[in-house]
Amino acid sequence: DHIAVGFGSGEILKKAALMNGIDKGELLSPSLTFETINRYAKTMQSNVKRIPMTKNIGIDLDKMSEKISSKTKMVYLCNPNNPTGLLMDTNDLKLFCKQISQKAIVFVDEAYHEYVTDSNYRSMIDLVKSSKDVIISRTASKVHGLAGLRVGFAISTSEIVKRLESYLTDSLNIIGLRAAIASYKDKRFQNFSIDMNNKAKKVVNEYLDTKGIQYLDSQTNFMFIKTDIDISNFQPAMEKHGVLVGRPFPPFTNWCR
Repeated sequence: DHIAVGFGSGEILKKAALMNGIDKGELLSPSLTFETINRYAKTMQSNVKRIPMTKNIGIDLDKMSEKISSKTKMVYLCNPNNPTGLLMDTNDLKLFCKQISQKAIVFVDEAYHEYVTDSNYRSMIDLVKSSKDVIISRTASKVHGLAGLRVGFAISTSEIVKRLESYLTDSLNIIGLRAAIASYKDKRFQNFSIDMNNKAKKVVNEYLDTKGIQYLDSQTNFMFIKTDIDISNFQPAMEKHGVLVGRPFPPFTNWCR
């Protein structure tokens, strides 16, 4: 009763935006984050209010709290955040969710949950168990390696899940579902994937440290690196060396994911 299965977490994000649009609600979102829900909300004619990041490129929960209005029906938070890879403080996030969920649905995107190494990190799933109006999304696309097979999840109250499910229209496929079930049971493979990710990240971190290049403390399977070169110039320069790098994330165009 508390889980909806979607065609990837992308469908969960889009249908949450649809739900917000039907409610004629305003969506509150950080200025630098995963854009699917924001783009879809705009197609639903929702007002998307963007909140600036902190000076350390973190999500500013205090500013987000200040900007909640009677029009706000949903708040989007990605933790760890994409593209920065940064975590929010668990206690701050939990308090925010408890308070704001009395006024609006808080959507916490935990796509990179399995990669987190910070011992202070906690999922917000416990808030669902205590009947708070929060939606947690998870995906089989990351640590499970099933991005092309499109399986994602919403975890929320039975009321919200029932409503969200009524909007799900994309077709799940049996191969994706069987693969997801197998992978969720296969702890050895998950641990292998996480271990290899941590080893690769360590190699990159150490290299960047020797070069004095600034980067953020990623708790994901990607890193956000300050290049001091506009991404429009950095991309073709890297491509000459046979390396394809991430797309632009304005306004931080001198950073690269």
